[in-house]
Amino acid sequence: MLRRRLGLGLGRPEHAPLLTPSTSVDPGVDAAILVVPIHERLVAADPQAASPLYNGRIPPEIRNILFAAILAEFTIPDPSRAYPPEISRPGFTGPFTMNVALLLTCRRIYLETYHLPPQLATHVFWHGPSRGPPDLRIRFSNDQGHWPERHYFLRLTPWQHRFVKEIKLFTQMYWLDGAFPIICANGDIPVALERLKITLRKGDWWYNERNHPFFVNPHRGGHLEQYREDIAREECGQTIPWASSGWGTALQRLPALQELEVEFETSVDRKEELKLVVQRALRWRFPMANRGVLSNKGLGMALHEWQSESESFCVFTVKWKLVENTK
Repeated sequence: MLRRRLGLGLGRPEHAPLLTPSTSVDPGVDAAILVVPIHERLVAADPQAASPLYNGRIPPEIRNILFAAILAEFTIPDPSRAYPPEISRPGFTGPFTMNVALLLTCRRIYLETYHLPPQLATHVFWHGPSRGPPDLRIRFSNDQGHWPERHYFLRLTPWQHRFVKEIKLFTQMYWLDGAFPIICANGDIPVALERLKITLRKGDWWYNERNHPFFVNPHRGGHLEQYREDIAREECGQTIPWASSGWGTALQRLPALQELEVEFETSVDRKEELKLVVQRALRWRFPMANRGVLSNKGLGMALHEWQSESESFCVFTVKWKLVENTK
């Protein structure tokens, strides 16, 4: 069915479906082969020379783009699956779905695409879980820990871990300051991670319900007094020290990290107040041990606004990329 719909002109599928521990196995099959990943098995792949994908008419680069488009995630437009308004954000309105039927087409396609699902998937986490989708709140009652990541990545195989390049975090400030350094140290985040995206929503800021002043301190965590002390140091030309417990210091424990992106969100009426905090953040230079620093130099910030059912929001987006540690 898939081959006809895509018009690929491919021969019969050559490899077995992906097996899980609960999958029943033919007694005649050597059990040893089942522990070998499909892409590592010594099974010849039909060249599929009759297919327009492989007869020389389509360049490999175009074929790769086509495969990535077929495997792109999407959100099913079903109101019953939509996130509640307080959870929904642009681009995150409901669970993501990926149709991986393409990988069952033939062995040659499998060998070219097996890495794409873990690489293209949106690996997203909410902290605390009570601030995320309803099913997450039920499964993870501890808002302080990092069980969602541990539970999620334990379901992936070691070879899949190697292709996890990006993670998205919606996180409250208390979790970012307290639990994020721990999760960076304990190995729950795949070591191949290259891009980390963090979103601080309006309700995630310290004491937002009291209209408390905005502050975020990657150097040493969540106390307004310390944040103000660090601002005073910076204004006097001093260097702000990086405490070993700071969430910014923890980034160097991610050995492949190349880019950090943070979204700072608030209601439109507090935009100018938040802008001052974001402008200070542009000067952050995250130490990455002997690899250099994450710097915003030349990148600036972006601003966009969006409208929920009841409120207008503004979001400042800032990126820091790995560069050599030169002054």
